[in-house]
Amino acid sequence: MVALTSFARAVTTTNVWIGRLASYAVLILFVLLISDVVMRYVTQSPISWSALASKMIFGVYAIIGGGYLLARRDHVNVDLFYGHFTARKKALTDIATSFLFFLFLGVLLNESYSMAYDSISRLEVSYETTWRPPIWPSKSMIFVAAILLLLQGIVKLIADIMILMGIEVDESAYGPVIDDDVDEKESV
Repeated sequence: MVALTSFARAVTTTNVWIGRLASYAVLILFVLLISDVVMRYVTQSPISWSALASKMIFGVYAIIGGGYLLARRDHVNVDLFYGHFTARKKALTDIATSFLFFLFLGVLLNESYSMAYDSISRLEVSYETTWRPPIWPSKSMIFVAAILLLLQGIVKLIADIMILMGIEVDESAYGPVIDDDVDEKESV
């Protein structure tokens, strides 16, 4: 059990650290877009590379946050019934539907690996603008994000099994067990 908890803690800590680090990409994106708007109005000419750079930054930001969101249990749920379930019933529901998660991730891992491998092997660049930035790092991050999400999904599945077995779950390692923290989330 100690090995599982150590694995869970390492995965969860990594995803939380990467998620927090990635959140600063929004600040970079904000500065980039504000600069573009200012340049458009001051010089009558937008920054030629800002749109593509914004797409690349936001793309990485959006995909890399998946593991962080799962670690914090912040993904969107349809709470019509699920929100009223006990922790044990939620764990059973999550286990029963986890095959969909792992099926999706299997496809994502396969496709993102082949896309990243192809992009890296050609050192792919974008031809949308004259500055031709490398896009292979952005495409590679999709595969990295899929691995992080898979690992966090395994941690979540282990926690759900522990809940069903009546074993206490260390939330510092596995993330929150109850996903309705009113202090952190908006209540509807």
